[in-house]
Amino acid sequence: MPSSFSCQVLIAGGGIAGLWSLRRLLAAGYNAFLLEQNHIGSGQTLGSQGILHGGVKYGLDGSNRAIADQLRSQPPRWLDSLAGRGELNLSSATITSPCQHLWAADSWLARVGATVGARAMQGEVTKLNPADWPAALRDGGHHGSVYQLEESVLDVRSVCHALADPVKDRILHGAIDDLSIKDGRVTSIQCGDLSISADVFLFTAATGNELASAALGFGPKATQRRPLRMIMARGPLPSLWGHCVAVSPKPVATITSHNSDSGRIWYLGGGVAEDGASLSNADAIANAARTAARILPNLPWHAVQWASWLVDRAEPAADSRLPDGPVLRPATNAAVCWPSKLVYAPALADLTEAFVRSLTSPSGLSSPPPPLPLATMGSYPWESASWLSL
Repeated sequence: MPSSFSCQVLIAGGGIAGLWSLRRLLAAGYNAFLLEQNHIGSGQTLGSQGILHGGVKYGLDGSNRAIADQLRSQPPRWLDSLAGRGELNLSSATITSPCQHLWAADSWLARVGATVGARAMQGEVTKLNPADWPAALRDGGHHGSVYQLEESVLDVRSVCHALADPVKDRILHGAIDDLSIKDGRVTSIQCGDLSISADVFLFTAATGNELASAALGFGPKATQRRPLRMIMARGPLPSLWGHCVAVSPKPVATITSHNSDSGRIWYLGGGVAEDGASLSNADAIANAARTAARILPNLPWHAVQWASWLVDRAEPAADSRLPDGPVLRPATNAAVCWPSKLVYAPALADLTEAFVRSLTSPSGLSSPPPPLPLATMGSYPWESASWLSL
């Protein structure tokens, strides 16, 4: 039998954007709920590399200086929350590495030396002596320069747990089947037989935002997609977090390390993932394996298994290829939102909370239990990957 449910704020999308905004709104006293159609963090959030970008790699050649400057202010907000003294308490989350490394040939250093020097003066970059290189570079056959970047890397699922677990009774599982709009206002959404009404609707669902954008009249050019085929390597590999740069500051590969029951996982983004987006699974893996063996030839690649994961990143449309910050597009009592990067989640929550405050005042958190099941936590791409030996 059809039923109905009402709250002050409904958030659609249980990734990092929706979770951080939910926590902020609940802390401010709003009766808010979140609706997730799959699993908490599934898709782009748990498919990210967990890097708290501070803008170093984006500012090296000057081409993305605006992005680099905006990113610089974001990691301190995260680190305060991760230490339990910030706007949210995320002290139960795990920092897998407090820093990253950037390694490059000396010819590349000559091209961007001034910028690297400026970053070094600000304590963001440190050139390392070979004795201080991570084992993966020292033993892997790297020849060139190595820098330490003061940018942390997170275990993303632990962050999702830290955000979701204290408010798990407000994170519901269900898909939006239809939006009802009257006089430019969203009056309700339909979720199966359940009609959900709210004063404010926030859409934070990545690819799902395209449907909301169309319904709200933003048009097909409001969003863009940038596909990646992330590469996974599993085997007797040392831990490594960072960026390999060769001809230009655009990374040949960005590598993060993750432990699993089957061995250490290297999760590769950057150039190998961008190149792989237009290739088949087999060709993308072969290309990544050749690249890995070229940049670190002494590692035991013969004992490594490979897999890939295709993700179609959904973002706000940007004049440049990269959005330069979080985006909230309002339409009366609804907004379509993107953090653009994991590190921008608190900045997006600033926008969502301001938008909600412009429309309604906190009413308290009391509400009857919603007639929907609770959402469960998602998994990492490598936990369901099909592995190949080359």
